Formats: sequence, structure tokens, C-alpha cells
Amino acid sequence: MRHRSRAAGCALLMSLALTLTACSVDDTPDDKGKSKEAVPTPTLALEPKDDALAAEVPAAYKKKTLLMGVSEYDPYVTIGSDGKITGLVPDLTKQLASQLDIKIKVVRTPFDAVIPGLKSGRIDLSAPSGDFVERQKEVDFADFAQSQVTVMVNKDSGFRPESGIGICGHKVGVEKGAGTENVLAGLSKRCAKKGKKAVSPQAYGDLAAASLALQSKRIDAVVAPSASNTNVSENSDGKFETLELEDMLSLPAATAIYGIQAKQGTGLAAVIVKGLREMQESGTYAKLFGGWGMPLSTITRSKMLLNGSKQSQAK
Repeated sequence: MRHRSRAAGCALLMSLALTLTACSVDDTPDDKGKSKEAVPTPTLALEPKDDALAAEVPAAYKKKTLLMGVSEYDPYVTIGSDGKITGLVPDLTKQLASQLDIKIKVVRTPFDAVIPGLKSGRIDLSAPSGDFVERQKEVDFADFAQSQVTVMVNKDSGFRPESGIGICGHKVGVEKGAGTENVLAGLSKRCAKKGKKAVSPQAYGDLAAASLALQSKRIDAVVAPSASNTNVSENSDGKFETLELEDMLSLPAATAIYGIQAKQGTGLAAVIVKGLREMQESGTYAKLFGGWGMPLSTITRSKMLLNGSKQSQAK
């Protein structure tokens, strides 16, 4: 899939100041001996233990270290060359662990392996993931954020679509197993109705790999949630641009409520919902999102629900 060496690929993106992406895909230093550094964590006091909520944690989770499976998705999750994981999700995890008096370890997990991992017990939690009714049949969601799809392009390529239809016939990078695959499937149907070629989706293990492919012009665009694409483009030294194409927002899975996933029926997600609501009231929730530059990704307390979304991935 790659036609560049690992070291050269990372060196290329580091030269673009993509400090929050790409090199961690291979976890290797560049040819100058420089390694990608994990993003500094905003300083924020931990939530105090809530005895009442801690008592509601299911017994099976009180005496073990829970594993929170995450994949690269800046600024929710950033994985440094040394393997250190930072971002909003790890910080939120620390707050929940303190509040609920449990131990949680964040571990790297491919996105498409999350639901199988939760169902089998290999991991106990994962975030972020779009809360869709199809997924609710397999896992539980504690809703905590929101997002909408965007399109990131390489300015040097000259490709700058003014609408979703402008993407028809182009190679577009997406994260394997993510809802954006459904977005492109829906867009291809629109392309066909307009007599245009379908979109050519290129699935990658994480969005960092898609960014690398965009830089090397192996693809024409990256379709991903606003938080990720905006973060990458703003740190690209002007090489990338993120576009919000209004006609794409009505496509399947183009907007989403994000949740923390847990094994279905265990009661763990329900306790986390209560913890999130308390953090919203204390101000910790807003400070977390503000510290990571994502104030527009927050949701109101009324939307912090257990399996609260009624949205389908396919419709």
C-alpha cells in the first residue's frame, strides 16, 4: 500500500509540522533521528471520588484494570513514537477512573477490532465511536460528544470540490470500519443519479495513514469527522485545507453523536453516563474539550444518554 519507506514517510509529514498525526502509524523515527512526540496534556485537576457512583460500578469491574481500546484520531487520541497515548479520551479516562474509583488502562486497538474486542472481553471500553442504532445491537454507548463529516484536500493538488458531487470519481481516504465508509457509499449513489462515476474509497487502518496518503497524492481527499480533519489541516503549515460541504451533511452517518462503548448489558455504560453528567455540572467536561481545542464538539447534559442516538448508519 505504501510506496515510500517508513522513515521517509514520517520525515515528510514532520517537515509539514503535522505534529498530531501520521508518524505514529509506523511508530518509527525519521531519517534524522527525530521521533514524533505525544501531545502535552492540558493540566486539569482530577474529579474527586464519588462514593455513590463508585458503588454503582458493576462488581466485575471493581477489582480489575479495565482496558480502554483506542485508535489514532487526533485530538481525541494521539499516539507518540514512544507509544505514549495522549488526547482528550485518555484525559477523560483519567477523570472517570478517579471519579468512579476504578483502574483504567488506555491501549492501542484498531477501530475495526473494537466491537469484537468488547464482545469477547479483550477490552472493556473504547472511545470515541459514533452511536448508531446498528451498533447499539452489539454494544452499549455512553454519549459524550458530537461531530460532522468534512473533506480534507491537499492544496498542491489543485483539487478543491465545492460540493459533495465534486468528489465523484475521485480516490478518497477513510478510516476502515468507521461511519465515513457509509458516507461515501451514500455519496456514490448520488453520483450515479447524476450520471457520474462512483467515489473510490480507500480504507486505512487509521486517519494518520490517510493523511500520509493525501500528502503523497495517492488519494485526492480524506473524508473524516471535523475534529480530526481540522486538527490536521491547522497543523499542516498551510499544505492541507478542510472543507465543510453542506450537501454531504444529509448523507448516512455524516453527522454523529459520539459515545464511550462498553460491553452490552453490563451496566458499565450507564454508570459512565452519570459520571459524564457530573463532570458537565462541575465544569470539568467543558474544560477538557476547551483544553483540546474542541469546544464545538461538546453536547448538552440532556444528550448525555445511554444509547441515546436514534440515528442509523445506512439511512
